[in-house]
Amino acid sequence: MLIEKINAWAELCPERIAHRHREQMLTYARLKTSSDSLATWLYDAGERGEIRRGTPIVVYGHKESEMLTCFIGCVKAGFPYIPVDSATPPERVRQIIEVSGAWLVLSPQRVPQEMVQAEMMIVDGLVVDREGNLRSAEGDILSELPFPITERHVQGRKSGTVPTCIQPKNASQEPSLLASVPTCIQEDEVYYIIYTSGSTGVPKGVQITLRALESFLGWVNPAFQPEAGNEVFLNQAPFSFDLSVMDLYMSLSMGGTLWSVDKDQIANPKELFTSFHSSGISYWVSTPSFAEVCLMDPSFTDTLLPLVKRFLFCGEILTHDCASKLIQRFPRARVENLYGPTEATVAVTTLTITSEILSAFNPLPVGGVKPDALVLICDTDELSAGIVAGGGSLPNRPEALPEGKQGEMIIAGPNVSVGYLNNPEQTEKAFFSWQESGVTWLAYRTGDAGMVKQGLLFYQGRLDFQVKLHGYRIELGEIEENLRQIPMIENAVVLPIERRGKIDYLQAFITGDKPIGDEFATVLALREELRQHLPEYMIPRRFKFLDKMPMTQNGKVDRRALLGGSS
Repeated sequence: MLIEKINAWAELCPERIAHRHREQMLTYARLKTSSDSLATWLYDAGERGEIRRGTPIVVYGHKESEMLTCFIGCVKAGFPYIPVDSATPPERVRQIIEVSGAWLVLSPQRVPQEMVQAEMMIVDGLVVDREGNLRSAEGDILSELPFPITERHVQGRKSGTVPTCIQPKNASQEPSLLASVPTCIQEDEVYYIIYTSGSTGVPKGVQITLRALESFLGWVNPAFQPEAGNEVFLNQAPFSFDLSVMDLYMSLSMGGTLWSVDKDQIANPKELFTSFHSSGISYWVSTPSFAEVCLMDPSFTDTLLPLVKRFLFCGEILTHDCASKLIQRFPRARVENLYGPTEATVAVTTLTITSEILSAFNPLPVGGVKPDALVLICDTDELSAGIVAGGGSLPNRPEALPEGKQGEMIIAGPNVSVGYLNNPEQTEKAFFSWQESGVTWLAYRTGDAGMVKQGLLFYQGRLDFQVKLHGYRIELGEIEENLRQIPMIENAVVLPIERRGKIDYLQAFITGDKPIGDEFATVLALREELRQHLPEYMIPRRFKFLDKMPMTQNGKVDRRALLGGSS
């Protein structure tokens, strides 16, 4: 089990650094002690019937080591966690809290007052001390504090479980207690929930079970061969972005060190490269866009990062040019191109990009599928008809299209999410199942276009209005819906603008209920309004004001016509 592996590293190498962010360092011993402290506090509250096991907990922050403590502590006590980055606008955080039903926010930072809801319990300013105790902002050891009770928290029943990965206070008096109860989050229980953009304007909470996470780790660790207890993994992505699951849990499960760089370092290339120079990074995990930015500096070579063994890319398209430059500058490292949506636990396919692959393919393939999963290219209309007729299930495995024909990419296997939290309507649209040889296969409709050529899988963009930009999955409809809420705007369409075969930025096309005055001032005002509801990566770079939207013959907005006039 994952948590047992992490605990084992605390016993085997207690002083090894589990996480480093700037000058902050967290050893495996302190990670275990501090997460046990949090788990004990949560467990005791559950025993008193104040909280229900399995209720999600929001963990709010950026790259602090206490984020890891909160993740592991929640799971040890039987609670899935929802990572929320502190760069997320307060309005979006409130939405996540509301739709998830979360009642508790844990944070190493001070939580902004405008984010706090009525009867929401906030425990912020958390710090891991030198002894490994998790302390509140007032300096108290968390596990020794009383659990505040409000009407919202009381669930009317006890949790009924004791996590055996922590040591209950009364274990010495009741030695039989630990032998008869389950441990932490169980295999088929939800381990974490990551919120992604939703087409209706409401974020969707993707629920990933422990089984799915361990399926992912059981594939990537043997495939990419990190040396146990001897690797440093780059953490570039925020913990609220599922790419970070790869570096975080590959590192912790293998006794590695997670080296986090924060948004301020990323914005300052000189500071960023100074950090790289002293990092000893051996496994680079990032979006391709981040690597492309680094490659703009000629010093980004194996002289700067002499220990890098592998570049692991996921979240967006790895371009031919980016892969080619990396192979030239880091001749001893391998470049791995992975593919997978959040709903399939980070990634489900991979391919090592070699000089031979570069010579044969442009765009690049995304490789072969992990052994316990399937990726099928299916006819979208036929699949939809079959699922509707079967009430959300199929009698058999869906028929795959022949090689060379484009269709919708379907992912099935133990790595697939159990659905969106508290959102049965969207879950029914995206997930289905079938029986095969007595086994139930859970499948996810990605909405991605794909094709198999020469035995290799190719990603060919989106079938709907969802895009990936700089590794972030964005529902264009969510941006449009937020624009339409602004009083001066009558209608809005947001489209991705491509350059050199990949999305470069987003452009908003707007019609108003009255003539636009000063366009520059209007754009500034629109951006400021959007920042109250959306993260920065969802703010369109350009705005175009129109007298009216071009329409197709069937009365829909002619998006092709808009793109024709966007340059």
